[in-house]
Amino acid sequence: MKKKQLWIAFLLVFCMVFAFSDAQAQDGSDLTLRLRRDWGYGSGADIQGNMTIYIDGDLSAAQRVVYYIDDAVMAELSEEPFRFSFTTDDYQPGVHQMRAEVSLADGTIIPVGPIVYNFLSAGESGQITSTLIGIIVVITLAGMGISWFISSRQKGGSTTGGGMHGLAVCNRCGKTFSRSFLGLNIVVGKFERCPHCGKWQITRRASPLEIEMAENQNRPEETPEVTPKPEKDDLDDSRFVDM
Repeated sequence: MKKKQLWIAFLLVFCMVFAFSDAQAQDGSDLTLRLRRDWGYGSGADIQGNMTIYIDGDLSAAQRVVYYIDDAVMAELSEEPFRFSFTTDDYQPGVHQMRAEVSLADGTIIPVGPIVYNFLSAGESGQITSTLIGIIVVITLAGMGISWFISSRQKGGSTTGGGMHGLAVCNRCGKTFSRSFLGLNIVVGKFERCPHCGKWQITRRASPLEIEMAENQNRPEETPEVTPKPEKDDLDDSRFVDM
């Protein structure tokens, strides 16, 4: 009897879980409202410029999608991919809530969202962008200054090893020098100054073969040793040496 009750309880729990999962799917829990920045400023929830709002998920059964901003209709779409592009300048600056409603063929309406963003004015985003550019320029100039200072102290020094960033080969003078950890990192290498010729360039870690070739090309040629010829007097004196 107890086993039968346990089986009945198990079946009830299984049915409840299955029904809950199916209800979640029907409620559109697999649909997500997203916002894509096409052009403009974006940092966290602060945005400005051209945007596209869309729903991520299976919309094959959708007949219509309505997008809302602060309960006002943004767009009503009846064709896939149900994406709507807009510019934030068409709305008042400030915090806005956006949501969507997906209508199915059977009349079911699935709510999706909401998402919340802070729309900046063009002036606010321009000021923030200018500040960020200024900070980047200051950091770049500071990095170049530090790299120049380090490279000037390395001039004439040994390049054996090169440290953990390795050695670089100058593309002007062909000499090797140690890459500085303070050099400005960009995608393809470090932007730094050659301590030998002073040229600013993008450097990468040179291979052992490249280093060997560069050092061989810049090694001073050895002057062949010349054996001094014996003086005439020495030759004459040699006639009187006892044998």
